[in-house]
Amino acid sequence: MLVQALEDIWAVTPDPRRDRLTVGFVTHLVSLATGVPAGEINAPKRVSNTAVRARQLAIYLTHITFHWSLNRVAYAFGRDRTTCGHACRKIEDLREDAAFDRRLAELEACLRQAPIHVEDLP
Repeated sequence: MLVQALEDIWAVTPDPRRDRLTVGFVTHLVSLATGVPAGEINAPKRVSNTAVRARQLAIYLTHITFHWSLNRVAYAFGRDRTTCGHACRKIEDLREDAAFDRRLAELEACLRQAPIHVEDLP
């Protein structure tokens, strides 16, 4: 049973610990940008509508910026794949607002500029 669980995880992500760190980074960036505490974004249950929107934003940014599958995003966030798909659709709909789209593009650019590995640092 343990072997099967490990094989299932490996099929989703090559490095689950690194994925969790990446999600933590994205979550803290979203927290800084929205003013919603990271603990509320990561809460297993709905805390507030603003926390839900911030979580959706973090999920979307992770999926789009790092080109992760929804299964991988879901595993890293501890959510269901369909929940992550719903989050991405919600944020994509909000991108029709030019101001929101500009702000989201800035967050994406910030994430893309982050070094992938410590060796990339000067």
